[in-house]
Amino acid sequence: YPVVIDLFRLTSGAMHQYDWPLHFRGQLISTNVKYTAAATSLVPLGKASGYEHLWKEASGTTDGPVQFTWLDGSRYYSLTSSASPQTELLLARTGAGDPNFNLISEPMLLLRRRAADNLFASVIEPHGFFSEAQERSEQARPRIRDVRVLASTPQGSVVEITGDSGIRWTVLVTNESASRTATRRVSAGSQTWEWTGNVVVRGVTAPR
Repeated sequence: YPVVIDLFRLTSGAMHQYDWPLHFRGQLISTNVKYTAAATSLVPLGKASGYEHLWKEASGTTDGPVQFTWLDGSRYYSLTSSASPQTELLLARTGAGDPNFNLISEPMLLLRRRAADNLFASVIEPHGFFSEAQERSEQARPRIRDVRVLASTPQGSVVEITGDSGIRWTVLVTNESASRTATRRVSAGSQTWEWTGNVVVRGVTAPR
């Protein structure tokens, strides 16, 4: 199946709390983040800006990449997001601050970081098959294993995605004015990447 690569870059001269939400349907299957669930009582996720309508159901913290898999109907879906120190995974559900029960109860996850500059680099991958009637489940685990931010500068962002069957993609995206013919150059540490245009994905081949 196709995958979605989402790069969400934020820059500031001061520290901020940055939240990256994903609203999904279905049920949690697994995650690599150890979390603590609100098993006996719920509190709203915040007091304003829509957070007051979200029940905080669980939270956990990690310094590594985040993987989160859920089941929707007969298909599995997985989110794999790049590592960053003290990334918080929050699980929430609509319904707080709603005494008349007008809101549809829908789950969501939220990645939270404290930073001045930050790049949320994530891959959303559909995979596998599930049938309760047939008691059948296939490929319940994602093929994408890791997402790494190699560079994030005013000139561009470079992200590496790796997975099973030799998957190794390098995604290069300009952070400058759009142009299909411009030559791009991004340097980070001892590495330099060059390409032409707005976005390039290198290493895409048919899996063996």
